[in-house]
Amino acid sequence: MAMSKTWAGRLRRARRHGSRAATVVLVALALLGGAAAVKVFLVPDRPDVEAIASQVDDRRDQVGAFAADFVVAWLTATTACHQDPGPADGTCRDADRDVLRRYLTVPDDTPLTLPVTPAAVVTSPQVVSVVDAGSVADAQLYAVVVAVDERPYPSAAATRAYYRVPTSLWHYQTRAVALPTRVNGPGPGVDLGLNYRQALSSASPVYAVVRGFVNTYLTATTGLDRYVIAGTALTPVGGYRSAVVSSAATTDPIPDHPAPGAEIQVLATVLAQTTQFATVTMTYPLTVTNSGGTWMVAAIDSMPRTGDPTGRTGG
Repeated sequence: MAMSKTWAGRLRRARRHGSRAATVVLVALALLGGAAAVKVFLVPDRPDVEAIASQVDDRRDQVGAFAADFVVAWLTATTACHQDPGPADGTCRDADRDVLRRYLTVPDDTPLTLPVTPAAVVTSPQVVSVVDAGSVADAQLYAVVVAVDERPYPSAAATRAYYRVPTSLWHYQTRAVALPTRVNGPGPGVDLGLNYRQALSSASPVYAVVRGFVNTYLTATTGLDRYVIAGTALTPVGGYRSAVVSSAATTDPIPDHPAPGAEIQVLATVLAQTTQFATVTMTYPLTVTNSGGTWMVAAIDSMPRTGDPTGRTGG
């Protein structure tokens, strides 16, 4: 049956409309794809830095704790018989060798000399550093340094010893790559000079407020508001029998006519007596502010003012 001219025209128009609609859809998709590409290039998604940092910290904590446990187990392992049932020949099983296998693969045919008694009395294990050492396949490698206090017998003086443990982390599973290595400690560091060069006279009003602040802060539970700027978060810690300022110095000379809001940095050396009548020496770096003509403590500084290194190493 032949198609009528009317239906033929309708089909032609439908094809044209369909072609136009398809073209519009394709153009729209192309524009959206281009816009997305431009956004990714010009305004990339910001990485979740906090989550990444937290993940890194978690891995380091896990690796460090593992290495510290391994060092203690390794230093205290012995060849002593642990009264475990032995094989038919009557020899006992070396239990501590199995303990070390929790941390490191030790084949039965691998020489591993263990002492008859523990190598040392080991206390205070502490992770000193965890350094990224690259990766192998899916395993992340770390060089972990662990410090411990060692004594030849319980009442002896302790010696601080440092051990490096090569450690792997594979799918959050830790394993030692090799036995620990005794290494040097981090060293004594360098002494930094303190930049408080102006001795503070005991007759100075600044000295008076510092003296009152220190005594109240360390020995009382109330009354600190007489010595601190209003609104500070400082509250007395108390607990000491007495606290006196033995000396004090400032970074700059105290002006005779200070402007309102003027600040001066003070370093006070404090002798405090505990409830057990023991005297301890502390230093308090303070920011003291002039408020309406009266000097008041504004803050206990988190770090004293420092100058250039003195050129001396600590020790």
